[in-house]
Amino acid sequence: MVVSKYKKILYFYLLIFLLLPVYSENSVSVKLNLNSIVTMLEDYDWSLSGLGSVRITIKSENNRNVKAKISLDTYISDSFLLDIHRAYIKVRFPVFRITMGKSAISWGEGFYYNAGDVIFGETAVTTDMMENELRDNAAWLISLYFPLGTYSFLETVVLEPELNLCELITDENAAPPHISDTSYGLRTNFKIVNVEFETGYLFNGIEDNHNPYLSLQGHLLLGWYLAGSLMIPVETEQIEDIEPKISWGLFHLISFENDSSLTLRLEGLIKPDAFWEEQNSSEETEYGLMLYPEVIWNPIDSVSVLFRSVVSPIDLSSLFSTGVDWNVYSGLNIINYISVQAGEETDIFGFNRSGGFSFTSGLKYIY
Repeated sequence: MVVSKYKKILYFYLLIFLLLPVYSENSVSVKLNLNSIVTMLEDYDWSLSGLGSVRITIKSENNRNVKAKISLDTYISDSFLLDIHRAYIKVRFPVFRITMGKSAISWGEGFYYNAGDVIFGETAVTTDMMENELRDNAAWLISLYFPLGTYSFLETVVLEPELNLCELITDENAAPPHISDTSYGLRTNFKIVNVEFETGYLFNGIEDNHNPYLSLQGHLLLGWYLAGSLMIPVETEQIEDIEPKISWGLFHLISFENDSSLTLRLEGLIKPDAFWEEQNSSEETEYGLMLYPEVIWNPIDSVSVLFRSVVSPIDLSSLFSTGVDWNVYSGLNIINYISVQAGEETDIFGFNRSGGFSFTSGLKYIY
């Protein structure tokens, strides 16, 4: 059974109503994004649709030792979907800090590929390649953070299983998640000479496996970072069951005398146990090497020209996204970009499929 449209509307406005009293005591921001999207479908048919999103964020401002934030995402078209983006309280004590709620958590190092992210996975999951951050992940958690000095800390985390309130309310046979689905782990960060080290471990209660990882970053002519992890099933008896993953990245920012700048980034993901030869299969295939190149040119402070791509060198297919982000007025941006897939029918990416080409034009306003 699905909650009716009217109940959804009621819940939405009730939540907004409950939040209104805190307006005068906290900072409130709204991010409104409205897009028109042209997409190529199968058999070279075309689609035109309007899609928008609204993010309402309320942050506490009155106590330097206690920070609270709630952020709601609403995706709008002829109907809407509501999602909780963030909802947490952070408290700083003399020796440690505690975070409880749905909060961002980022382990390892990487912009698109990050083998050290044993919580959310090594590859960014995003539908918008023009976002400033491609890895914007959050989870319901309880975290303890212990500062150990400059560039050093120890963090423990408990990740609570997903609770589907809608299902619990509407389905009398639904049950809350089992405690065995809980994930937990810890990480530590320290710096030796000019290299920053991060290492940690996560037990994944849902998939029932162990996940140790190591991440390094530093600067030698270029900014660089490297991460590696192992996925070890609890009941494994053979070393072949262990899945290693390695990611790496290079980053460089060039500033010119006329105040323009050029940002260059190249990342890669290596899976030794995946396929290293092209597969002639229409099923989803994982290859041993993937690349992510990125170029961002800022001719002036208010204009960004972006080029981002996900490349599969083994089957010679790729996804290209390029566009322009123009900050016209304070808080207002005009965004236009094109996404194109290049490849054959059995490749990871292919032009002759739904979504092989799309053009997005939109406005983003933050106030």
